Amino acid sequence: MLQLKSIKYNTLYICWGALFLLTVILGLAFPVAHGALKVVLRIISVVFFLPPWMILMKAKQDQNEKHRRLVRHLSLASLIATLVLLILNLRSVGYSEAMGAALHAALTIVSAPMVCSNLYALPIFLWACLLMGSIGKLKSK
Repeated sequence: MLQLKSIKYNTLYICWGALFLLTVILGLAFPVAHGALKVVLRIISVVFFLPPWMILMKAKQDQNEKHRRLVRHLSLASLIATLVLLILNLRSVGYSEAMGAALHAALTIVSAPMVCSNLYALPIFLWACLLMGSIGKLKSK
């Protein structure tokens, strides 16, 4: 099993936050990408999920319920907010352009890896994997 004892939770959260910020910026800067840039954006979007996965694995190794619950709550919040904003985006067809732009900006912030990669299924699947991996009680040592 992967040894994460030497890595601090704060370091993992900082990496996750930096990747979140990077995917938001790239998602806003390149709403439509082609060629090599498209591949790079997709790789960055997948790498976005490594720090929370490492947090989850470290929490399971350390039997740390607090960090496991935090990953679960963030994954659930992201999935629910993404679903709501996707539905609102679809429903906003025919409304003003400003409304559509505001909803798209909110979606970019809520589900940055999805918008950055221009993929919907993969980031939602990875959020769901994090959610499923964080469900349940930790076993006592």
